[in-house]
Amino acid sequence: MSDAPQDSTPSKNLHGDLWQKVSKDLREELGSATFDLWLSKFWIKEILHTEVVLMAPGSMYAIWVEENFENAILDSLRKHIPNCSGVCFEVVSTTPNQSPADFEKEETFVDPLVDVSTPTASSSSKKRAVHETIDEDELLKRGRSAGLVEIHRFENFVVGDNSQLASAAAKAVSEKPGSTYQPLFFHSACGLGKTHLLHAIGWESLRLRPKSKIIFVTAEKFANDYIDAIQKNNLSKFRNKYRKADLLLIDDVQFLGRKEGLQREFFHTFNSLSDSRKQIVLASDCPASEINELEDRLVSRFQWGLSVELHRPGFETRAAILRRKRDDWAMDVSDDLINLIVERVQGNVRLLEGALIRVAMVAAMSDSTLTIPELEETLADIAGNEEISQVGVREVQEAVAEHYDLEPEILRGKKRTARVAEARQVAMYLSRELTELSLVEIASGFGKDHGTVIYAVKKIKSRLSSSNSLRSSVELIRRRLVRDRAGSGAARQGASRASGASLRKSTEPQFGDDLRFSSDSETLA
Repeated sequence: MSDAPQDSTPSKNLHGDLWQKVSKDLREELGSATFDLWLSKFWIKEILHTEVVLMAPGSMYAIWVEENFENAILDSLRKHIPNCSGVCFEVVSTTPNQSPADFEKEETFVDPLVDVSTPTASSSSKKRAVHETIDEDELLKRGRSAGLVEIHRFENFVVGDNSQLASAAAKAVSEKPGSTYQPLFFHSACGLGKTHLLHAIGWESLRLRPKSKIIFVTAEKFANDYIDAIQKNNLSKFRNKYRKADLLLIDDVQFLGRKEGLQREFFHTFNSLSDSRKQIVLASDCPASEINELEDRLVSRFQWGLSVELHRPGFETRAAILRRKRDDWAMDVSDDLINLIVERVQGNVRLLEGALIRVAMVAAMSDSTLTIPELEETLADIAGNEEISQVGVREVQEAVAEHYDLEPEILRGKKRTARVAEARQVAMYLSRELTELSLVEIASGFGKDHGTVIYAVKKIKSRLSSSNSLRSSVELIRRRLVRDRAGSGAARQGASRASGASLRKSTEPQFGDDLRFSSDSETLA
């Protein structure tokens, strides 16, 4: 006997009508592409008092929608249910009779993070596989020939709130390539773990399937191989290499922008691998929709599967990363010093690693534990430059509001007159350009969702090419922000250096400018 809730047909119809209205609102706010990708297979299961229960087609969908679109869903629900207090998510069972009729017609979504162990004959035959065992030396040999870097594995990737979804998706793809997310697309500012995850997927996939053909390249290397093949009249060898891969990992795909011939070749490579159910994993410093002059057909393909943004890690995660690095590199740096580094250096992980190396070097040359003033002097140029380069969302909002003669609170509100809408979009665009904050972090500063930020950035970019007045306004605000921030940052940096002048005098003969090498991103994998 079924234990499903005995809802009446009128109740189901009401829920369906309500979700259709909410869906219409969400399409208008998020855009059809975003809605179709993430929300088209959701439905309302029931309404408990003032809370709406939404059914998701898989746990990854539930996590992503809850993190990114919950506020937008709530806003729409409250238009139709004024006393709605919240929304919660449940994941649909893999048995189709628990989903509505229109969902039954779709292909059943199987969540790769859920162990489905129904003992049917067909499933057991599909699951049967023979895994070749491989020793570490042979694994290293094959991994290096595939372009993988040894230190980037899942075991030494520190998972925090900023990277939980990305890490889970990476592990799912490495365990079941070609059958989960096609493609898997990572994007974030530099130094937040995209490249590490690409390599980790390669190592884990190679460990599980040693005979598989795995290729890791940057988009630039892909381009150079393509150019060499054209020059040597050997395109067939190039295509055979890339289109016969079982797992293709490509970093820095933003490099494909503005290169029509290269995009055309990659488009056919992508189709060939996808049609053969081979796995593609991509990484970029921005979402696919923001890559300059990327063909629409490639943008749509990059958005087919799962697109995951890695956010800037919080204090605890940054500290955990540095402690892991300290242990891996056998450095004599205390937890207290690591906490001080994390407090003072707000940049990406590579900058933090550079700061750790520098502090370890100075500490090793010192007879006593570094004091706070000595630590600040050691990190003065790193922390100072980050302060100069980083502008907060509030500062951008204040500068834009001043230019448009508005109150900053209006940009965070719901007013949508033409002047306010333009100012808000300019503020979102400059927040994206001048900070390393994620789309979600920028959106939260405006009380919006990240889809709104993506739309604003695209619209302002488009208008900048045709509107001289808008271009002048944006450049004026940008120069003012950079000038004001640089002035205040230089003042703080000067004060910090003055306070530690004695340490500089004592360390310059030994180290000189050699201390600065460790903050250079090229020295860190």
